[in-house]
Order: sequence, then C-alpha cells, then structure tokens
Amino acid sequence: MPARDRRRRGFREVVADDVDLMPLMNLFVALIPMLLVSAVFLNITVIEMKAPGDEASQARAEQARLDLSLSVTISASSYVVEGNGLERISLERSDPGAAARLAGVLAGVAGKYPENRDVMIVSQADTRYEDIVRVMDISREAGLPGASLLAAN
Repeated sequence: MPARDRRRRGFREVVADDVDLMPLMNLFVALIPMLLVSAVFLNITVIEMKAPGDEASQARAEQARLDLSLSVTISASSYVVEGNGLERISLERSDPGAAARLAGVLAGVAGKYPENRDVMIVSQADTRYEDIVRVMDISREAGLPGASLLAAN
C-alpha cells in the first residue's frame, strides 16, 4: 500500500487489515492438546475414620491389640504371619497364589479377633516399596485397616 494512501486512511484501518490471527490459532491448536497430555491427574481417596467410642470399648480394643500383636514379616522369599496366641504361618512369595493365601490368613485372624484392627508390617532394608504397599492393601481388605510399618535390620 502506498504511503500516501496510508496517510488518508486511519491507523485503525491499516492495523485491522494487517492482523492475521491464523498463526496464533494454529499455535493454540497445537499447545492445548500437548498441555492436556502432559497434565498430571491425581486420584483423591477418602479414608473412613470413626470417632472414639466409650472408654470401656476402647480399653477392650487396646487390650486385644496389645495381646495379639499381629505382624506380617516380608522377607525376600516369604511372608511370615505371627502374633501372640497364633501359630506362625510362613507363605512362600514365589507361589503365584501367595497374595491370595496371605489375604485368607489375615481375614481369618480378623474374623477370629474382631477387636484387633491393627497389623505390624515388618520389612527388610531391601524390600521394594511396591511389596510393602501390596501387603498394606491386602491387610486393609482383610479387615485390618490399622497398618504400621517397622523396618528390620
């Protein structure tokens, strides 16, 4: 456009004629899917908790927890379930059904001792985190939601 014609036309008309929004729209079309693909979505879970009951039931539950002292030891080759008054049970981890058998043993203990809702998970220093979480999930599903972790030397 000649300079003389630009002077006659207003600045707004010249700018409006020269703005091309297509490159900007193309950029957004490419960036928005990339941002959505790279976004991290978190699963939020709710842990159900109950308010403490009367003192007598709390005392009985505390006594049962202290008396049983249920523990699951995770070693390189086996799961070992122990507790006061319980027979020591060792399950080979190489067995494909070891997790199901552990769930059955823990469900049996939870059914026999309904006041006890705690289990101590004892792991070695080289135990994988996924194995610890798996045992915690199994114990929670078996009716023992109060899992605590102890690292053995």
